[in-house]
Amino acid sequence: MKKFILIGFICFFSGQWIWAQDYIPQISHRYYISDTACIKPRTPWRAAVEVFGLNMMVWGFDRYIVNEDWAHINGKTIRSNFKKGPVWDTDQFSTNLFSHPYHGSLYFNAARSNGMNFWQSIPFAAGGSLMWEFFMENEPPSINDMLATTFGGIELGEITYRLSDLFIDNRSSGAERVGREILAGLLSPVRGFNRLLSGEAWKYSSSKGRSYTSVPVNFIVTTGPRFLAEQDDSRHGTTSMNINFHLDYGNPFNDEFYSPYEWFRFNFGVDLFSAQPVISQVNAIGALWGKNIWKTERRTLTAGIFQHFDYYNSELRSNSEMKVAPYRISEAAAIGGGLIYHKSSPDEKTDIYAEAYLNGVALGASLSDYMLLGERDYNLGSGYSSKASAGIVYNKRLAFLLNLENYHIFTWKGYNPDTDWETIDTSTLNVQGDKGNARLTVFSIKLGYLLKDRWNIVLSNRYFSRRTNYKYYDAVDSSTYDVMLSLGIRI
Repeated sequence: MKKFILIGFICFFSGQWIWAQDYIPQISHRYYISDTACIKPRTPWRAAVEVFGLNMMVWGFDRYIVNEDWAHINGKTIRSNFKKGPVWDTDQFSTNLFSHPYHGSLYFNAARSNGMNFWQSIPFAAGGSLMWEFFMENEPPSINDMLATTFGGIELGEITYRLSDLFIDNRSSGAERVGREILAGLLSPVRGFNRLLSGEAWKYSSSKGRSYTSVPVNFIVTTGPRFLAEQDDSRHGTTSMNINFHLDYGNPFNDEFYSPYEWFRFNFGVDLFSAQPVISQVNAIGALWGKNIWKTERRTLTAGIFQHFDYYNSELRSNSEMKVAPYRISEAAAIGGGLIYHKSSPDEKTDIYAEAYLNGVALGASLSDYMLLGERDYNLGSGYSSKASAGIVYNKRLAFLLNLENYHIFTWKGYNPDTDWETIDTSTLNVQGDKGNARLTVFSIKLGYLLKDRWNIVLSNRYFSRRTNYKYYDAVDSSTYDVMLSLGIRI
């Protein structure tokens, strides 16, 4: 039971992906079909009611418990929102680019847990966001919120739905059953609510009752000290206790082709006991479509279309002389093509892995050196990203891994540098930030050793760089690094 709860904890928060692939159990079929005798009927009307109820519940809390100014709404504010139309808002980085995507995942799961498939659930994420932006606030609807809530909600929603599915087992009873239902509900609260509503949470059956079975999964958790420098040539920075949760779902090499999210990777980083944000990193890659295009005895190449979600956040220490945080990077809405490659040596002692992705980014973000408006210290925009990684594993013990991420974000809608900020209503400012473009790079090196079948130790070094070209200000080059020594366990 303790092991079961620990696995659930990792699922809730979720790297060593290359090692993870070696651990994934092999399966002989690609169809991750339900083991239940009856297919869950679609009830779109109930999903719509739940999306409406979610918005009303959150609004009621903000209006009557917290008494937020923006939650005071009436017919006049709703008409005003439709008249003014969508704008770019000024909320803080974590609110816009993590909290909103999570909120969108609840809308998405309202549909998924009521019998809709992946594609049928998308309108519910979009519809929930539109309702909130136009009806539930007295501020103009936000363009970036609608993008982040919808696209980020789709990706995080499908991931959390499939994670919750791993713990459902209608054959279990007693304390184990209670633990499974709690964990599934934490991962997908709306699904947990629906299981309580229908009585599935306590009904016994001869089958597990999952939507998907025979899915190869792999969980890895690592923990250890992390030092983040304030800038590249500085010894000043913050030291934290970093915990990283990593999940691989499915196998991109065994299947001839696969449909939405039969393969995905999820990574979740937490920093404790420091000035750094508690949630410092979230990365997700999910296959919307994929096909094995080349396979021999020792080589495999898979191509596909992938959805990406990336979130990197940092803060300065309290007594820092710096004015700008080390980095903020977001890729909240991105889709593109990718290749995944694996080769093993004839003696099966050496494995080589490589990946490459090229994406269009509908919504991204990076730090601003000049704009500081309330909680807003970053620029929004769109553009493209490219990612590449390679690694070699020898004798399934020693691993050397390289990873490179590049983001090019264009801020199209800027502000006049002569703006008098004291006379501006920030809720209607409607700018993405400082007009210009930012090139962001994250480069990481990892050296790891597998101590036993489950334990590993990893030394990693990441380099963050940014060059922002501003239209009205001088260009800025900024870079920093972090170092981590982690002990990991595969569960």
